[in-house]
Amino acid sequence: MIKSTRQLKKDSGRGFFDLLLDQTRMYKRGGYTWAEYSLYEFDRITDPKLRANFGSEYYDNKRLVLGSSTAESRALFRDKSLFNERFGQYLRRDYLDLCKCSESDFMDFAGKHQVFFAKIPTGHGGAGVSRIERQESTDLQQLYQELLANEQTILEEEIILHEAMRPVSPTSLCSLRIGTVLQKDGSVVVLYNRLRTAMHDPIVDNISRGGGYTAISDQGELMYPCVTFKPSRRYVAEHPVTGAKFVGFQIPMFDQVQEYVRELAQIVPEQAYVGWDITLNEHGPLLIEGNEIPSLYMYQAAQFYPDDIGPRANLERIFGISLPVPEL
Repeated sequence: MIKSTRQLKKDSGRGFFDLLLDQTRMYKRGGYTWAEYSLYEFDRITDPKLRANFGSEYYDNKRLVLGSSTAESRALFRDKSLFNERFGQYLRRDYLDLCKCSESDFMDFAGKHQVFFAKIPTGHGGAGVSRIERQESTDLQQLYQELLANEQTILEEEIILHEAMRPVSPTSLCSLRIGTVLQKDGSVVVLYNRLRTAMHDPIVDNISRGGGYTAISDQGELMYPCVTFKPSRRYVAEHPVTGAKFVGFQIPMFDQVQEYVRELAQIVPEQAYVGWDITLNEHGPLLIEGNEIPSLYMYQAAQFYPDDIGPRANLERIFGISLPVPEL
């Protein structure tokens, strides 16, 4: 937060302590995190009425999530073991749950896949994810015990990213974060499409780990520079490794992706609001995971709303609820 505030001071010309106090007020009065304050450009947007048009993580998103899911559905999405079992056919890759198999099954899996990923079932934000590359010298029995000890019991075959995506994701697998809302009549509203990509991390593209994200048009074209908030807010016009420009980049197979998420959104109707992480290989879209509490900032970074009017009214319309306007 300190590094972020220093950058906000530089960008806005406001005082450091003025910004710190303002962030504290916005959290207490409206439930906005320091990351949201930065991404919604509240250092620049100071009018309380304009600020209130942006939903907050702790007040508004909590209402959206609780009003469109059940405790049981959230538990299913939170646990990768349960999730993979329910959505297995959509993963389109080999996976293994060490809690439901034998050591012999692990040996077969590791022998089949030289590279695979190990995950903690309830991990989030990219935490607890390891890339395992089997060498001739690898002691598989020892590796098996280490994975169990680390609670990394979900193993998944490596996904080879679609070659056309490499210019904007050269170091790791990138994903499309797509928010869907299942309506009462069974139709699916795609709330947003976003590209997430790692700036430097060799394994994950999570925004909380320093990755960036940007909006995708209905035609599958990137619309803005990538924005990131770790350690502070930056707008990145070109990928720092490849130099590829983000604006205008075309996502391949985008029509297939949209059909795919609409199908996914109807599998667990009790979880009406989901943030899907989708990636692409040469054959089409693959499901990475579904997020039962998708961060609202993925939808409403300030650069996506050039008139500074956030999407609160649109959220109320799509979710069919009223979000109390905070007194900011």
